[in-house]
Amino acid sequence: MRHTSALVLVFLLFGFGCGNTDEPTAPAPTGVDTDPDDASILMRPFSADEIRDEWIPGFQILMQRTYPERIQMERWTVVSADDEGVEIEYATILDDGSLEGEPTIARSGWEELRDHASFPAAHATRDWVSRETALGDFEGWLYRVAEPGAAVVNEFFFVPGLPGAPVQMRVLEGDETVFELEQTDRLRPDAD
Repeated sequence: MRHTSALVLVFLLFGFGCGNTDEPTAPAPTGVDTDPDDASILMRPFSADEIRDEWIPGFQILMQRTYPERIQMERWTVVSADDEGVEIEYATILDDGSLEGEPTIARSGWEELRDHASFPAAHATRDWVSRETALGDFEGWLYRVAEPGAAVVNEFFFVPGLPGAPVQMRVLEGDETVFELEQTDRLRPDAD
C-alpha cells in the first residue's frame, strides 16, 4: 500500500493524538528537560496512562499530510482498546470524501506509543511556545530534533491536554518545509 511506509515513519517518530478539544491547562516549564529515568532522552510530553485514558473506542482524528507535490487526508479511528494497547484503523480519504483503497488496522501498546515521542537529548531541544494550528492557537512543547550530519530538522508540537501525536509535525531541510503532518479535526465519542 502506498502510504504504509509513511505510516511507519510517523509511528517511529511519535505516538498518535487523542483527547478533547477543551482549552488545555499548560504546565509551567520546569527547567528540567531530560527524563528522570533516562537522561539520554528529553522529557516525553505524555505518559502511557495519559494516552490510554484519552484513546477510547470510537475516537477519531483527521490528519493532513502535506508534501511539496500533494496533500493527503487521513482518518485514524480507534476500533478497540484494552489495558495493554489499542487497535487503530487508518484510512486515506480522497477529495470527494470516499476512501482510497481498503483501510488498514494496526495494534500498538501504550508504552510503545508513549516512546514514539522519545527524542535524544544530545540532538534535540524542548521549548515552551505559542503556535497557530488547524485546531486553534495553543501553547505547548515544541521539540526540534536535528538529524546528525544532515541539514534536516524535525519539529513536533505537542499540546498539553491533547495526549498522543503532535498537533503539528514538520520536516525542514534548511529553511524549506518538505513535509508537514497536522491534526485538522478530532472527534471523541463522549464529548459534549
